[in-house]
Amino acid sequence: MKAVSVYWTRSDKQQPAGAKFKVPATDAPNVNGAKALGYEVGAGNDGLPDLSRLRSAVESGRVKALYVIDSGPDGSLGDVSWIVAARQNGSLPLLIVQGVLLTALAEAADFVLPGAVYLEKDAIYTNQTGHVQAASRAATPPADALDDWQILVNVGRALGLTLPYESSDDVRRAVAAAGPGTPYANADQLAFSRAVPARNWLQASNPSERWKWDFMYQDLPPVKGHNVQMEGATAQAAFIPLKPVE
Repeated sequence: MKAVSVYWTRSDKQQPAGAKFKVPATDAPNVNGAKALGYEVGAGNDGLPDLSRLRSAVESGRVKALYVIDSGPDGSLGDVSWIVAARQNGSLPLLIVQGVLLTALAEAADFVLPGAVYLEKDAIYTNQTGHVQAASRAATPPADALDDWQILVNVGRALGLTLPYESSDDVRRAVAAAGPGTPYANADQLAFSRAVPARNWLQASNPSERWKWDFMYQDLPPVKGHNVQMEGATAQAAFIPLKPVE
């Protein structure tokens, strides 16, 4: 059996009285994106996913290999104990987990491929209204962790597939080319920002607008003392004359 499924959890959120912006009950940022790529999402943001067919196939031994992408945090996939049980009792011969945490699912896997969390990669999300939004990487993936696309390309090439992607830009260009007339038609034109070192206290207080402080406050002294945001910056002494007490 070949199948591709998407899973997520759902929890009702308390909303302030009269709130115009409602936090959705679905605990997943990209269900609409998965739907646009052809995955089965059932009722999508209006309901829970249905993995009954996949679960039945796994537990009956009709699935020879299961590849799970778990982007975290722990528990965001919902109940996956049946996958662990199927691998442990032999119903599932091969389990591969591409994830970011050493969960019970990863511990049961035959192969674990370390991925990057959402803060460690550039990504595209499609909100409930269908708007495509870009989220920029804020940190570098640790150790051997890679972007999802890199892992999938490496696995594909190891299996003998010819895949032309060398960067995330290549992937977005392919998405744009495959979706003319859709919200993804301009995916290759999305801009992703990059953090820069802070050189003074105003920059450190608002990292997202450091370019503005660069332009407006070029002569301010640096932050006093050490700060991880200040690493690499050249320290300069600042002397403030004090008026004698009369």
